Amino acid sequence: MDREATSAQVRMLGDLLGGTIASIEGEERFALVERVRSLAIGHRDGEQHAGPELTELLRNVSPDDALVLATAFAAWFRLINLAEDQALVRQMIAERGQAAARHEPFTDSIAQSIDRLASRGVTADRIGDVLDGLAIRPVLTAHPTESNRRTILTKLNRISVALRRLDQETLSPEARGGVIRYLGEEVASLWLTDETRTRPPTVIDEVRNGLYWIDAVLFDLVPRLYREMDEAISRRFPSASVDVGRFLTFGSWIGGDRDGNPNVTQQVTEQTLREHKLLAIKLLRRSIDRLHAHLSVGEARGTTSALAERYQALRDRLPDEAVEIERRYEAQPHRQFLALTYRVLLITEDRAGGAWRTDHHVDPQSYGHPDEFIADLQLLRDSLRHAGGAAIADGRVRDLQVQAEVFGFHLATLDLRQHARRHRDALGAIFRRYGDTDDYGSLSEEDKLTLLNNELSIDRPLTSAVLDFDDDTNETLGLFRIVRRAYERMGHQAIDTYIISMTEQVSDVLAVLVMARDAGCADGLDVVPLFETVDDLERAPRVLDDLLRTPTYREHIRHRGDHQQVMIGYSDSNKDGGYLTATWQLQKAQRALAAVADEHGIELTLFHGRGGSIGRGGGPANAAIRAQPPESVRGRLRLTEQGEVVAARYRDPALAHRHLEQLISAVLVTARPDRAKKTTDRADVVLDELSDLARVAYRNLVHDDPHLIDYLHDATPLAAIGQLNLASRPARRQAGRSIDDLRAIPWVFAWTQCRIHLPAWFGIGTALHTWTRDDEDRWAELRAITQESPLLRVTFDNVEMSLAKADLRIAADYARLARAEVRDAVLPQLIAEHDRTVSGLLRITGHDELLAHDPDLAEVLRLRDPYLDPLHAVQVALLDRLQHASDEDRTNGHADSLSQAILVATNGIAAGLRNTG
Repeated sequence: MDREATSAQVRMLGDLLGGTIASIEGEERFALVERVRSLAIGHRDGEQHAGPELTELLRNVSPDDALVLATAFAAWFRLINLAEDQALVRQMIAERGQAAARHEPFTDSIAQSIDRLASRGVTADRIGDVLDGLAIRPVLTAHPTESNRRTILTKLNRISVALRRLDQETLSPEARGGVIRYLGEEVASLWLTDETRTRPPTVIDEVRNGLYWIDAVLFDLVPRLYREMDEAISRRFPSASVDVGRFLTFGSWIGGDRDGNPNVTQQVTEQTLREHKLLAIKLLRRSIDRLHAHLSVGEARGTTSALAERYQALRDRLPDEAVEIERRYEAQPHRQFLALTYRVLLITEDRAGGAWRTDHHVDPQSYGHPDEFIADLQLLRDSLRHAGGAAIADGRVRDLQVQAEVFGFHLATLDLRQHARRHRDALGAIFRRYGDTDDYGSLSEEDKLTLLNNELSIDRPLTSAVLDFDDDTNETLGLFRIVRRAYERMGHQAIDTYIISMTEQVSDVLAVLVMARDAGCADGLDVVPLFETVDDLERAPRVLDDLLRTPTYREHIRHRGDHQQVMIGYSDSNKDGGYLTATWQLQKAQRALAAVADEHGIELTLFHGRGGSIGRGGGPANAAIRAQPPESVRGRLRLTEQGEVVAARYRDPALAHRHLEQLISAVLVTARPDRAKKTTDRADVVLDELSDLARVAYRNLVHDDPHLIDYLHDATPLAAIGQLNLASRPARRQAGRSIDDLRAIPWVFAWTQCRIHLPAWFGIGTALHTWTRDDEDRWAELRAITQESPLLRVTFDNVEMSLAKADLRIAADYARLARAEVRDAVLPQLIAEHDRTVSGLLRITGHDELLAHDPDLAEVLRLRDPYLDPLHAVQVALLDRLQHASDEDRTNGHADSLSQAILVATNGIAAGLRNTG
């Protein structure tokens, strides 16, 4: 990393921020910010007076001054995050140039993965088969872990673009000065913008926030990735004639995920689909706008007869528009053709905005299906080649065709998710109406299967045209009718996945199939069981096997191309059993699910419900994929991109490109796994034993110690997290104070804020030391197993990173907020297990300190700590004051002001750690 350039940008941004604070808030408040920063640095450096002086200062600071302090350090981290991102971009550009100079593909690039496949025996006549099976889909979700408002993100993006301009070597001094002045304006605007939301976002707000990333980055980035695949194959397999297909597509849960979110209704899902279609067509029109100037191929060059015939057909639809176009682009037939397709898209967009009626008729002047537009683009490409314009046909027009094929009129395929209980309740209401059973939910599994299989075997409507059940049942059933209407208006790419939360048995899956068939949409849907807890993961292979042995369901799978999706959850399994146990159970489940799929002769796609933090399955995605059992991937992968991960990975086009090329590269090589020796049976035995030990230690504290929940409420900013208005979804599954009632995201978020990071490591130290019994031979065996196991290497790397971010000195400051009885019961356990885990990891790595293998990351974390310390100090001081606020404070608004400053500090800490939940 170019430290000099990065330091210069950080200093410049710091100066701009300092000048903004002094100008807007006054020199006195700027001096306060500097004083707090100085004391925090002194405290970390061991100056004895600094800690007490800082505590006393913050105990007496006014709520308004506290807000300025929190905002200052939060803004600082947002700005240096951008500078660090820009440093990564500079480093990537330099390394790509070095690789090109050596005539080698860049590390983890698409080209390198194609070379690896060739080295493993894939030939020119087989590469097409590999690509036919390649299917990668990142899925955007509205999980409430993005603490930044959309307005803030937009401003940060503008600052990021300006920082990129400063890296241009051809920038004149005058232009450079202009960019810096612009940055000063943006920093001032950022300062004046409210940090937190005044209300929770609506679901449609979240939908638009998610689509923003497709609009701003992904829509234009995707053609580049497809070009790189084409070029890599042409270079390595020049004799191959291969269509790369649709190997990379995108999905979304936003507006479709109703599990635990009553705000996601039928109407919201319908509006979500309309938003998708409207933006998809708008973006296609934007690409045509950019393209049409390049199609000024003269009439004398000629066109194909197919293009001429199609143009006449479109002209008959839109005669007035055609006359205008022909006058404007006289004797330019290719330009005329593209302009006419633009007008058809415009009409299609206009028709897409209204509410969906039960009856649906395609306007003959519009495109009824995206395939019609794609076919027009293919005609255009063929005709351009005929006219000598192959470079244009295979360049910009090909890019537009890729956009149309990948994003269609749906933009991102919308997944639907609902809890299995809601399906049981809906079927219970239906079967009571018919007299089949008075209490479907109480039937045995055998009796449920008999009833459901009977429904799937006979041809009768289950419901009438008008739903007249209770509201919940109507809502559940009506969703399937929305799916059918989406197919009529947008094609089957609009929705292809229905996920069942808390799947426990075969009847949970058949229940969805029964309702989908009744609505007429079953043939377009993958019905996807989701296994979330440790017990669910252990049960998953048996459930899948039983499901595939069910004739009615096997027939559905045949209609779906002998393909089955299964989703596995990282968050709840971690909260249930701890990080090591969840990781190992997920690995075993994937192996077993792949074996079941092979036994039944079906193609399996695993959908990974990963979060951003280590405690929710996060970490570098490409490393995680390489650590999966290769038989469980085989070129097919779906994974969630949640919350702050979306902004981190997709805010900058260069970083987005790097993330996606690494994702593609990692998945691509699984299509032909290396035949190197797999992990030994002994390694599996050791992992089983370590997992059991870690799970017991974790559950003894998290689930069995009654003080833990009180510690979480009192010694972390858990309550403040609930007030951040991060999402439309409630923070708890149901009213209650237990660990089980708490969702995984606030659970992880709270431990992150107080710098304990418990979900990412607790229990592992006990497991390591108990298993080895301090016997050097057993430590040596564990080191050897770690070296041979990609899973253990990635797991321990992630644990090490989390421990490096932990800071028990700061955690002890938060612990003082708890009652002595609670603090004394929990904090010593946390400290002891932390120390055991650190010492155990160092015994395995052979290093003297954490992150010795990654000095750049260690340095980044070291430089951040002095600026995180003031935010933690502000947050702790204000939480303490809020806990002891008087009735007068609560009536005169002081308590509200304290709460606002706490929320800003919470955002700032999240920015400083680059993690929330």
